Formats: sequence, C-alpha cells, structure tokens
Amino acid sequence: MKALWAFEPFHQDTTRTKGMYNTLRQLAGSSSNIEVDFIVTRTEGELSQAFDVPAEERFSTYPKKLTEQALRKAKVPIEHGKIHVVDYPTLSNTKAVDQLLGLAKSRNADLIGMYTHSRKGFARLVLGSFAETAIHRSKVSLLLVNPKCSFSKTIKSIFFASDFTPASKKHLKRVLLLCRQVRAKLTVFHQAEIIYKWSMDESNPKIHAYRRKVNRMQEWIEQECQRSGVSCTVIVKSEFSATSDLAIKTAAKAKADLIVVAAKSGPTAALMGGSITRHLVRGSNKPVLILK
Repeated sequence: MKALWAFEPFHQDTTRTKGMYNTLRQLAGSSSNIEVDFIVTRTEGELSQAFDVPAEERFSTYPKKLTEQALRKAKVPIEHGKIHVVDYPTLSNTKAVDQLLGLAKSRNADLIGMYTHSRKGFARLVLGSFAETAIHRSKVSLLLVNPKCSFSKTIKSIFFASDFTPASKKHLKRVLLLCRQVRAKLTVFHQAEIIYKWSMDESNPKIHAYRRKVNRMQEWIEQECQRSGVSCTVIVKSEFSATSDLAIKTAAKAKADLIVVAAKSGPTAALMGGSITRHLVRGSNKPVLILK
C-alpha cells in the first residue's frame, strides 16, 4: 500500500508527527511506501508573513526546509527524495484539496494521511475545513488525526463501525486484511434501531424480520472473522444515543488503537451521509481510518 502524508509543519509537535508516521508506516507496510507532500497555499500566515525570507523562497525552498526540519526533529526517517513541496497559490480550500487528491492519484496512493484542526462554530465556517472537504471529495482512503488524538506505538486493536448494509461486507473484508497485516484483533460495532431491543408493537412481523436480519449479519461477520483467523468481537447496541458518541465510547472500552469507518464520496454523500463520519473524526481520541 502506498501512502501520501499531507504534512504541514506549523501546528504539529514531535509527538503527533512521530505518531502519524508510525501509524502510516504500519498501514503502508513500510516507510519506503510513504511520501510527504506540503501543499503550500496562501492561507499559511506563517509563510505570508515570513518577511525575513526572500520572496522567491517563501513558498518553495523555505517551506521544504521547515518540513525537513520538523521531520528530523521527530526522528522520522523519510528519504529526502520523498519529501515534496507544491506551491499552489490559492485561498480556496476546495481547490487545495483537489490539488492534493490529484497528487495522490498521480502517485498511485492508496491512502492519504492528514491532520484536522477540529475547528467548530464560526471559526470553521470562516476558515473552512481541509480535512472535511477531503472526506467528501476523496476517492482514496483517508487517515485523519485530530488535535486531541493519542497514538499507540503498535496497532493491536482495530474498531470497525459498520452500518450492516450489503456494502459493509466488502468493507469488512478490507478491514480483515488490515487486521492480518498488522496482527490486530477486531471489534465490529453496529448501532441497531431501537426496535432491535424493544418495541411497543411486538406483534409486527417487520420488527421480527429486522431483528433476524441484524442477527444474520452478526453471524456472517463472526464466520468471516473465524475464516480469516482474526480474533473478533461483534457488538450490537440499541440505545437512544448518537451513533458517533456511542461508537467512540464503545471504542474506548475496547481499547482500540485505530477506528475504521466507511464513507461515500461526492455531493450526495456530503449532504446526506457524512455526519457520523465527521463526528467520529472530531470526537475520537484515536486515529480514524476512512475507507473509500
């Protein structure tokens, strides 16, 4: 697997830099499969106001120097030839994201790793969200890390939040391959409708059909995990609680090192299907892998 690390040297400390590298390295299989890219836009105040740096260097050689210094300080062994700086003079989040996605495509990347500032309210509306735009527009899987994220040295426990749809079967198989690659155990979480546990109309055949459907999916997952040789626990919850909040709490109890969720791309997904993923990314204290 090839990974593109969307790096920026201004808001990350050595712990976060090293943590992102270690996580990407395990997912990519080797540090040689990681390339670092810094998309230099005109929204970076640290560069725009670096008046002591010659203008011709301010958005090219200077940011590359800062990137290399940040990686060395964190003792991240990325080869010099795999560190790239792209001067892209725009103020548009969407254009910057599309530039990054174009780079990922040209380099045949299977995964993009990036940080999110998890801004809320007015600040997010004014500044936009690079990571959230990427969630909606990317056709490549994303590894997202928010400011309160803590990293495990090795990924030993993976938490997969599944919607139990037919498409989730394909996603589960990808997660099982990942579990085998890093030798991690798996917890599969699903929040069922409240009628799964309780209903005022127990005589309704549709309710019983729904419960059977959920149970069949749980049994299928357990069988697939057994066939793959992956230690697995399936947790089905049915509570009056937001799915993202319940998933985060359950992942914490499972001592997950990585949270995995699937998300769709495109404008329809942005309008209808992205809220749970966004809340997971904002609220999780562990890296979130978004499958595409």
